[in-house]
Amino acid sequence: MTQETNIDFIELKSLQGQFLAASPAMNDQRFSESLILMVQHDETGAIGFVINQPVANLSLYDLLEQLELKNPKGVSDHLIFNGGPVRSNNGFVLYKGAMKLRDEAHVGDGIYYSRSLDSLKRISEGRGPEDYLVCLGRAEWTAGQLEEELKENVWLPSEASPEQVFGDKIEDLWDEVLSAQGISPLNFTTVAGHA
Repeated sequence: MTQETNIDFIELKSLQGQFLAASPAMNDQRFSESLILMVQHDETGAIGFVINQPVANLSLYDLLEQLELKNPKGVSDHLIFNGGPVRSNNGFVLYKGAMKLRDEAHVGDGIYYSRSLDSLKRISEGRGPEDYLVCLGRAEWTAGQLEEELKENVWLPSEASPEQVFGDKIEDLWDEVLSAQGISPLNFTTVAGHA
């Protein structure tokens, strides 16, 4: 008698606090070469922020001006990132170290996020965290949706660190994360061979 195995079942631990790198074979142009920091992943679904796709023609200085907030020195060169296609008109701030805001959520390894305007007010007043990213929108998956995409190798999970998330070479991070997994986008193919 042979033992049957259910190959469709994959038990995954939470990916909260980790990266999801878009596979080089990603079909969805919105996520091509994207790197997502996962901020929630449980049985109800998953949420993350794309952290390597700057919004064209919009800086933190511009955003603070639109919100009629102060513009302290040093924020003019901060990029705003396209966090994902869901709630794209909403701003979210990822930051290192707790600010003890009402809606603050802990991601892991000293990383937090908030959608509260208070987080931007503190930054504009020079009372905010030293390390932060501002994202417009987020990526979101319903229950089981991310697990299905992981089975299809659409996303490649990887460990994340605050140094990577808040580093100064964020645009190169997708390549670095893939390289650390031994994957070269130039050598990646989606066509199976024939025997």
